[in-house]
Amino acid sequence: MTDKKLGKHVSQLDAALVSVEQTLGVLLERPISEVCGRLTAVERCELEALVVYAIDTLFWILLKVNGVPPKEHPVMIELQRVQRYIGKINKAKEAVEQGEKREEGRRAMQVDKAAADRFIRNALAEGKDAEDGKDAEDGKDAEDGKDAEQNGE
Repeated sequence: MTDKKLGKHVSQLDAALVSVEQTLGVLLERPISEVCGRLTAVERCELEALVVYAIDTLFWILLKVNGVPPKEHPVMIELQRVQRYIGKINKAKEAVEQGEKREEGRRAMQVDKAAADRFIRNALAEGKDAEDGKDAEDGKDAEDGKDAEQNGE
């Protein structure tokens, strides 16, 4: 590798490390209990996995810079373990999101009790009126039948 390429890679690494310091600096300014206190359980898991992954990645970079093959170092096992946990966290997030969608669907399918009460009350009232009218007609027919019997019809 030429000095020019090496210098380019070193400056890229330096810029990346500055970016990491700025990003993690926001988290490190406050106590972790304060930061985590405002997060949900899933967000807290994501944050903790992010911090561990960042530390492991920085250590991997340190090994690489010092000429130690990181693939043969236990840090690779740790990185893979953290990646598995990140996958589990993502699955949990998806399950939570699907549960929220199901809950929204259930809310959409809930019956408006007041409207149902009015509907039933009105239907019963119409049915009662119809039955009262039917009874009145039945009574009239019955009376007509008695009149016909008395008249010899």
